[in-house]
Amino acid sequence: MSEMNDNNAMDQARAQMESISKMIARLDLDWDRLAELRETVADCAAELSDFRKAEARALCLTEEEREELAEMEDIADDCEDEDEAVQRIEEDPLDVCVRSGWTAPGGEMEAEEYMILLCTGGPAVRITGNLSRGEASSARLEYQDWYTPWTEYREINEAYLIRYADHFLGY
Repeated sequence: MSEMNDNNAMDQARAQMESISKMIARLDLDWDRLAELRETVADCAAELSDFRKAEARALCLTEEEREELAEMEDIADDCEDEDEAVQRIEEDPLDVCVRSGWTAPGGEMEAEEYMILLCTGGPAVRITGNLSRGEASSARLEYQDWYTPWTEYREINEAYLIRYADHFLGY
């Protein structure tokens, strides 16, 4: 594989990790507090009909609240609430699979590994890992381009990948 293709695949893995980090941060967001701040601004703007929303923020919120709201809005991206943030994660992967280890014929099979395909083609990115009692116990982010083996992308937040994976593994 050429160095350019390898860089493209690695860039895709980096972009997928950034996307997952943002989705997990959205799930962790204090949506009740964000709604409270948004409502304060909306109520104030309604009372001050001559002012625009940005001016209402300046008049109705303290500097600390404005900074908090700006940070929360950045994390929320364009999601209006927690349900929409959850929906974003649910619509993200292309495929989620589990597989078991060796089992005697007729024995109960228990999933031991998982794979979540995030994008395919050239390049492709997936999350793989081990399961323990139906929950992710490890996570690796891997990428590849056409006709190349899967390569581990090491600049990850494993805790975020595990939380992302567990979202789909509650079978």
